Amino acid sequence: MATRLRPFPFETPIAPDALIDRRAELARLSEAAAERVHVRLAGPRRFGKTSLLLAHAAGLQGTGWRTVHVDMYGVTSLAEVCVRIASSYSRLRDNRLKAHLDALGARLGMSLTPAGPGITFGPRQQVPTPEATQTAAAELLDLPLTLFEKDKIPTLVVFDEFQDLLSAGPSLDGLLRSHVQYHGDAAVYVYAGSQPSLMRKLFSDRERPLYGQAEPLELGPLPADEVLVELAERFDELGEDPAGALSPLMTTAAGHPQRTMLLAHLLHREISARALGSTTLPEGDAVEGIALADSVVRRALSMTNEAHQAVWDGLSSGKKAVLAALADGDSPTGTTTARRFETSRATLQSALRELGKEGQHITREGAGPWRYVDPLLALWVKGRGRTY
Repeated sequence: MATRLRPFPFETPIAPDALIDRRAELARLSEAAAERVHVRLAGPRRFGKTSLLLAHAAGLQGTGWRTVHVDMYGVTSLAEVCVRIASSYSRLRDNRLKAHLDALGARLGMSLTPAGPGITFGPRQQVPTPEATQTAAAELLDLPLTLFEKDKIPTLVVFDEFQDLLSAGPSLDGLLRSHVQYHGDAAVYVYAGSQPSLMRKLFSDRERPLYGQAEPLELGPLPADEVLVELAERFDELGEDPAGALSPLMTTAAGHPQRTMLLAHLLHREISARALGSTTLPEGDAVEGIALADSVVRRALSMTNEAHQAVWDGLSSGKKAVLAALADGDSPTGTTTARRFETSRATLQSALRELGKEGQHITREGAGPWRYVDPLLALWVKGRGRTY
């Protein structure tokens, strides 16, 4: 078996052939595409949504589908939404489609010009009128139907960070639905988001246009057994012995996709350094097993320290108290926690509700106990003030 160039990628989405498990999710996405059922995919940031969707798109491309991935992160206006959609379709490298997009760009007061593998948007002199923007948006949203009428090829359209659409305009989900509902066999949509409360607002609120328009699919942690088997095989491909550290490291990672890969990468880097008579850890190359795993975790915490500090600094005192209690194994809204942080239980309960709605730092299954989304953040909060 060939050795992977990047056996443990953690900085970017994972290539389809490097995805760990997610078979159930891929199967459901595939079934939904065949049935032309739209899907709402929700999961915390850096939890593998984009990697899963890339694998799903690759599978559909292999069966003749056209696939388009539109990143909505940070959009602030309908014109910007149009630019994102046009940019995504331009990657299909269809000359006729390119001409069509240029015409739409002209209506927006934007020029689309080739620039290497992507495109560059340059503003013209005139500012597009709201009417022109609405017209261009309508045609862009109907591109799957326009293309299907010409070649009978269906399109998978992924709207990533879809909840940010609300920031671009409170009624844009209504505009979207007014077109999507007529696409029939021409397209299937996946709405992916990392803010559960906003995604629920878009699809579960009876007052919203997209109410009930997509099946929910929640992205949970990776299964421990699948992770261990897959990563053990990758270390074996590399001819490396994890020295008894892999299992405790994966216990620490708790199924978090990005943290799983980060810890595996750091272990791989240390083993590679030892083969050259060096080390990447302050403890040196003598530690093995659990001690090696602990050293790798401390290295990971030193790498992520600034990011964790930024998260902590942005929290209210109530949220800090809740997270600290959870990290220490205490009740986040109990009397002991309220006394410890000199606050009221009502304040703690309100903070817990807000953290739960946001879904970025803590989560739970059903009525089960609250747990950290990021296991490294949990360790950082537990040892806050410590120098790693």
